[in-house]
This record gives sequence, C-alpha cells and structure tokens, in this order.
Amino acid sequence: MKKLFSMFIIVLMITGCNSSDQKSETKPENDGASTKAAEDMNAAYEANLAAYKKQITAFENKDMDAWSATIADDARWSSPAFGDTVTTRAHWVESIKWIFDNMNNLHLTNAQFLPGVDTATLKPDGSMRYYGTWNGTYKSGKQVSVKFYGTYDFNSDHKVISGNDFYDIGGMMNAMKQ
Repeated sequence: MKKLFSMFIIVLMITGCNSSDQKSETKPENDGASTKAAEDMNAAYEANLAAYKKQITAFENKDMDAWSATIADDARWSSPAFGDTVTTRAHWVESIKWIFDNMNNLHLTNAQFLPGVDTATLKPDGSMRYYGTWNGTYKSGKQVSVKFYGTYDFNSDHKVISGNDFYDIGGMMNAMKQ
C-alpha cells in the first residue's frame, strides 16, 4: 500500500510538471494577442482621456459649445441628484448650463485619471474614470469645494456616450442657501 501511494504521488508530480510545461509553451502565442489588445486599449484610453481633458477645460471656461461638442448625440448620463431618472444628453446639457449660470471660478484640483476596466475580464476597455475636487464660487459669493468621481465610456470619435457623475449635489444646494 505504501508503494502504491508513493507511485500515485510521483504520477501526480509528473503530471503537474507536464501541465505547467504545456501552459508555458502555449503562453507566448496568447501573450502576443493579449499584448496587442492591451496596447490597443491603452491607446484608446489615452485618446479618450485627451478628449475628456478638453471637456474639463471647456467646463472650467464655462464654454458650453466646446463642452457639449465632447458629448455624443445619443449619450446617456446618470445624474448625481437623488431621484433624477432622466438620462438624456439634453438633460445633461441642461444641468451643466445651470452650473454655468450659477457658479464662477470653476476649477478641478487633485485630479486622478484612471483607465476603466471591462467588468467581465477586468482588463482596460478604453473607458476612463477620475477622482478629484471641483471648486467654484456661487453667484452669492459662497465658495464651494466638492469631491467628485465620474466614469465615462466613449465612441470611436472619442465622444462621451455614457457618463456617471457622483458627488454631493444636495450638500452643494444646501451650501448655496447659507
């Protein structure tokens, strides 16, 4: 019985070694495709990030034409406002117009831009997300600083097709009243 058990262990070790060898033999072939896909997604992310940074500049300059030019006509937007279920581009533009009409000195600080990932593969997918702090001054003179997180998907023209913004809009509105 001892010999049988020992032989079983030896067979498992040999099989395990052979399995590892087979995997490493096929890996370079897959590695090339994975590397190419990763390079493509990195290039898409960089192009999308550059386009989005133009949107940030337009926002800081309160340039609605330049800002809206970065959004696809069929874009969907998820507002940070509780209960707001309207997801259209028009609603997004309307919300940004309200900010432009009621705030000055808009500027982003502490921005950290990151590539988005496919939720199934956990690999970069060309989308982007960022954390930061948006600062501005209400027309009343009250200054505001809001921590922000957003995620964005893009089309092949590097226009936003899906946006999700997360920040304390209720706190901003309350601060306006003070």
